[in-house]
Amino acid sequence: MLRGGTRLASRFSPTLIMRRSLARKPQNGQEKPPEAPEHDHEGHSHSSHSHSLFTPHSHGPGASTDTAEKLMAAFRGAGDRGSQITLLGLFANIGLLVIKGTAGWMTHSAALIADAGHSLSDLLGDGVTLVCWRLSRKPPSETYPFGFAKFETLGTTTVSLFLIGGALGVGFHSYHLLLTSLTETAATLPSGALQELLTNITTAAPVHDHAHAHGHSHAHGVDPNALWFAAIGVLSKEWLYRITRKVADQENSPVLLANAIHHRSDAYSSIVAFFAILGTWWVPGLPLDPIGGLLVALVILRQGVGLLWGAWGDLTDAGVPLSTRKDVKRALEPLLATSASPSSSPSLLAIRHVRGRRAGSLIFVDLTAEVPKTLTVHDATILEEEITQTLKTARKEVTEVRVKFTTVD
Repeated sequence: MLRGGTRLASRFSPTLIMRRSLARKPQNGQEKPPEAPEHDHEGHSHSSHSHSLFTPHSHGPGASTDTAEKLMAAFRGAGDRGSQITLLGLFANIGLLVIKGTAGWMTHSAALIADAGHSLSDLLGDGVTLVCWRLSRKPPSETYPFGFAKFETLGTTTVSLFLIGGALGVGFHSYHLLLTSLTETAATLPSGALQELLTNITTAAPVHDHAHAHGHSHAHGVDPNALWFAAIGVLSKEWLYRITRKVADQENSPVLLANAIHHRSDAYSSIVAFFAILGTWWVPGLPLDPIGGLLVALVILRQGVGLLWGAWGDLTDAGVPLSTRKDVKRALEPLLATSASPSSSPSLLAIRHVRGRRAGSLIFVDLTAEVPKTLTVHDATILEEEITQTLKTARKEVTEVRVKFTTVD
């Protein structure tokens, strides 16, 4: 049995593999709080004991009140920044949904109604973001020994699907309105090549009959006052994007970043809606409003597919990009024996085979360290700790480092 000062004798395998699971620290960098004492469930009925996303244990008739108070505390700033910024976006989206939806109906603007539909997907996205953010910050458990960080990836995936679904809905709605407008335009044109072209297009294009009925209610008379509501959407959503993106970067959170992009895509859609309404007002004969709705759909679809592609890599344990692996090796260069740094270790000869995978905002790293044959188990343990602490200091998203030691002559 190897002891602290025992040399690695030749009868042992030339490769010493040491793997060490390090306790994960919460995102704020503080030490993990002590385990809660054993809780006696005897004597508690199901009606008096409840578990909540925002409070792990709550008892008695005031359980729901405690949850609501924690929600409001998060909104006031007593909670974490991720919950606070998500709740702010949620309440803002409720207001924008009502304002833009009502204004779009009253002013007969298809682009503004499409924009309101995007605000609805934003509202749902805020709810998913809040739930997944809170879950991902829970400490590891026996069931989830590697933590709950992948709930962030799950939230990012869900938000991206909301975006894609919303884009398809907005696109089909605007497509039907565009065909209705082209059909009516063709009917008013004199006989000629243009009328024949429009007639052939509207006849050949697939469209349901009930879509025409709905289209008649919005295809005419776009009120220019809709411009004011589109402008409000642009300014408010761009502001939400900036403040959410700032928190997402500080927390290195993909689900908060996805929600920020959701806000930005809504700002883009409001810009397109603004110019579509303006163009329809200036040139009433052109179907710019439904065309604007189609452009909004394309913008949303692009954002949704981009988010889904990134989340898919995390869900399937794709490796971190080459740039991240190079950063890891660069961070460990001062520890190499060949380095002139005061922190260099004569025992660390080389770092090879660096790999990493993401789980939400966290990165799990494993690598191979080449060391002399004469290195003791005790010294190898100390070196492993130095490697781990160096990486965690250089990259705060690194939560666990597994080191494989290989001896060389």
